[in-house]
Amino acid sequence: MIYRKLSKRQLLAMTWWNRLNFKHMEAIICDGAVRSGKTVCMAVGFLLWSMSSFDGQKFAICGKTIESLRRNVILNLRDWAGDIFSIQEKRAENKLIVTSQGHTNTYFLFGGRDESSYMLIQGMTLAGVLLDEVALMPRSFVEQALARCSVAGSKFWFNCNPEGPEHWFYKEWVQKREERNVLYLHFTMEDNPALSPAVIARYARYY
Repeated sequence: MIYRKLSKRQLLAMTWWNRLNFKHMEAIICDGAVRSGKTVCMAVGFLLWSMSSFDGQKFAICGKTIESLRRNVILNLRDWAGDIFSIQEKRAENKLIVTSQGHTNTYFLFGGRDESSYMLIQGMTLAGVLLDEVALMPRSFVEQALARCSVAGSKFWFNCNPEGPEHWFYKEWVQKREERNVLYLHFTMEDNPALSPAVIARYARYY
């Protein structure tokens, strides 16, 4: 499982929902550098939170496209957390069935490609949503996904790389994080202990 070598910020991104100082918060935003471990910690944390908090509920895991979501998140889930969760993918239905310790939940996969994508998620009732690379998705899709989370105790999980100060997500969520009761974590490559100093230096030159 992923609990091997984590930085303090990575561990907080994974377990904030179960910490006394943060468990009252309704959402988390992780942004920052590429290769900082945001995706791993948030994907595993989302499963840990949802599987320990709910049974028989529906959730959404969203990416820019279904293909990028599978490549960046879904294909790695068994490596990251397969020793504590039974993860069954139903590709034709774009969903995962996850079981652990007597709990079973369903995770629907969505791509927020364009303005018409909000219709894919419309009408569902969800207990939580993970939006990977949320800044790449249309606002209509993101807001429709959030509106579907009407189950008591539901939470929003946002992951993104930095966008300009005029981007709607920055204005509406990052800048308004206190009034929206959001935990905000900004990552650097130094937050990923799996990267060697030489690799960090190379990425710093490139990016």
